[in-house]
Amino acid sequence: MMTLKELKNLVKPADPKKRVPCAVSLKQSGARIVVREAVGLGADITVYANGYVLYQEGEKTTVFPLHACSAYGYQSVTGQQKIFRSDFFDNENWYVRLLMEASDLMERNQEKILSNHNVCSYNPFSEEWKELKDQEQDVLERLVEREMFRDLMSVLTEKQKKAVTLYYLENMKQEDVCVEMGIAQQSVSNMIKRAVSAMKKRLEETENKKI
Repeated sequence: MMTLKELKNLVKPADPKKRVPCAVSLKQSGARIVVREAVGLGADITVYANGYVLYQEGEKTTVFPLHACSAYGYQSVTGQQKIFRSDFFDNENWYVRLLMEASDLMERNQEKILSNHNVCSYNPFSEEWKELKDQEQDVLERLVEREMFRDLMSVLTEKQKKAVTLYYLENMKQEDVCVEMGIAQQSVSNMIKRAVSAMKKRLEETENKKI
């Protein structure tokens, strides 16, 4: 897994004196593709060696400088304000922070389109976009949680990882986990408890480093 910090070290910053290119210009610039990731059905993020990021979702696109992605603040679907410091993303999967930036830019672009066409807030198209944005925000939250969970899992043994994955991610009952792993149910129970304890300790250490 390439982290955002590693990616930023690989790619030189985009020239701040130049205008951000459009998607077509970026694709035709001849700049080398450093990394690309499919992040959904028909959506992908591409980072170019000239310091720009291209997010494409079907026919919709947005371009932004890689190194402009630092701290991030947003309002969750529950209305709670959340702020992630820039170093929170340094060791996460490289595309997590970029996906957030792309989502915000796509939203602002859509708002401009709606405004230019005098679309009222009760318009079905506007409501459909709001619902889509809420869904995207929820996806972002779950994506961040998934990346954090992956980091917490790194402190576990292979057997603990399997037990936790089956029990928490695949929602299997403990008796089914013990059959899958070929061990006694009490052993599964103890393994999960030790794994959770280790993950909590890792989480506390991570949070203390960010204070």
